[in-house]
Amino acid sequence: METPVVFQYQEALHAFRGQGVPDVLLKRMSELISLLDLTTTLSAGLAREEILDAALLIVMGELRAARGCFLVRDPSGAYRLRASRGLPSSAPASVDLGSLAGETVVTRDSPGYARAVEGLGLELLCPILKSGRPIAVLGLGGRADARAYGREEIAFLESVAACSATPIENGLIYDELRRVNQRLSVKVFQLHNLFDVSRELTSTFDEDAIHDLVTATVMGHLMVSRCALYRLREGRLVLAHARGLGGEDLARAVSEAEAHSVLDLLRGPLAVSDLPEGPVREALCGAGMALLVPLSAGNRALGFLAVGARASGVPFTEEDRELAQTLGRQAVAALESVRLHRLGVEQQRRDREMQIAREIQQSLFPESCPTVPGFEVSARSLPCYEVGGDHYDFIPLPGGRLALAIADVSGKGAPASILMASVHASLRALAGTAGPAVLMARINRFLFESTAPNRYATVFYAELDPASRRLSYVNGGHIPPYRLTARGDEDRLFVGGPALGVIEDASYEAAEVVLEAGDLVAMVTDGVTEAASVADQEFGDLGVMEVLRKSRAAGAEKALGALVDAVHAWAGPVGCADDLTALVLRAV
Repeated sequence: METPVVFQYQEALHAFRGQGVPDVLLKRMSELISLLDLTTTLSAGLAREEILDAALLIVMGELRAARGCFLVRDPSGAYRLRASRGLPSSAPASVDLGSLAGETVVTRDSPGYARAVEGLGLELLCPILKSGRPIAVLGLGGRADARAYGREEIAFLESVAACSATPIENGLIYDELRRVNQRLSVKVFQLHNLFDVSRELTSTFDEDAIHDLVTATVMGHLMVSRCALYRLREGRLVLAHARGLGGEDLARAVSEAEAHSVLDLLRGPLAVSDLPEGPVREALCGAGMALLVPLSAGNRALGFLAVGARASGVPFTEEDRELAQTLGRQAVAALESVRLHRLGVEQQRRDREMQIAREIQQSLFPESCPTVPGFEVSARSLPCYEVGGDHYDFIPLPGGRLALAIADVSGKGAPASILMASVHASLRALAGTAGPAVLMARINRFLFESTAPNRYATVFYAELDPASRRLSYVNGGHIPPYRLTARGDEDRLFVGGPALGVIEDASYEAAEVVLEAGDLVAMVTDGVTEAASVADQEFGDLGVMEVLRKSRAAGAEKALGALVDAVHAWAGPVGCADDLTALVLRAV
């Protein structure tokens, strides 16, 4: 193996000794060889500790120093002990050298000597500069022969500083790159885990599984032994999931007001020690918690993660807080997805129920209008919602007679449709069993006893005898039907009593009209008369009469169509705000 160049020079120097070569020249040759050895050593390992230690031995050996050290400046500005020989065991890991930055080699007696290293027993400090910026300091103790450092030694140290500046800077750059690569590796690892966690979170709609996964992931990444997830429900904190806790439960110890005071403070991860004094901080500290991570969707607080302290006592870094916050956001997104999924399922269920209710309600309407000798009959019902509270019906009676009914119940939607089904069943069961007035009284008593006080129905009930053209009717609080005769007379069918279900023992009267050829009777609900225009004006009785006057002679079907079209045109783009039902009877 070839002998290193430095060793070759040292062998040559040894050969010169005792051959009359002046000591000064030999000393200069020794220093040059040491500088070469130093530069070679430093360049070999990018200023790692063991390389700095070897370089320190070279300098100490050349100057016969009893102790020495390399102090390398870190990003914070402090000088960290990277290599040392002969220093006391109590030597600090880092020191603050303050104004030493721009100095040359200084001794203990110099004004620029840093008193921070007096405890290290150093006699001399040699700053190592790169582009005028201090990057390290070489410190040396007293010499073994007790001689002071002279001008020649100082010059040698200045050369040492010049030769070692670039290798040490390269070492610092290498260390920084290594730290950056380590952080990047950790980030990549965290991102992979976050991706896996996100995939698992989005694959389930089980809140307990989400709670369990989030707390387990936080504990694994932050290396803690306890974690709890608290949810805000109905204004109070609820312990949704916990790992590593005994019988502690913060939710039991914290009032609603105190819980909200904590949530208002959480704009990001917050150390428990930064909380204001009070029951919340006391309860968290008692549970061994060190960090709170908010769980919020927009401005809406959902709760927080409480993370326990590390057993090692190492505080959480900014990267730890960012990771915990990211996991918190993923948990919130997953929990919001669960909530929206439940709302969607609930909405689908309600839609399905409404569809079933609509189908049932539609089945209660007559499939078609009956054929009545000497009369035209036409009817239509348009609910404002999926199901409505309006109804009409045709009920065949003995002797060729026909019962006609139109009704409107209080409210809208499903509750109104349920009440209307009761009215329909009552009319079907009782029609023809008694006169119209008695029948209406019976239905009123049934509704009064079986419905809430604020629920009622208006009903117009009539029995038509086609042979005699007589129409016997009773009006139970409904909009009085419109009667237009062929002679041009116009009146309303008022006789009856109050709405059904309001007064238990209400009494009703019946009346009778004879319909001549060309006479027309139109029955409507308030969805027709109260239809509002863009200018918020009601269609009203006058609007109904005007349409019927123009279309009476055209027949029942066309008169009904004209009335519905007129109401829709009146409401315009706003549309109707109530169920619209109309029934037209015309004598021919």
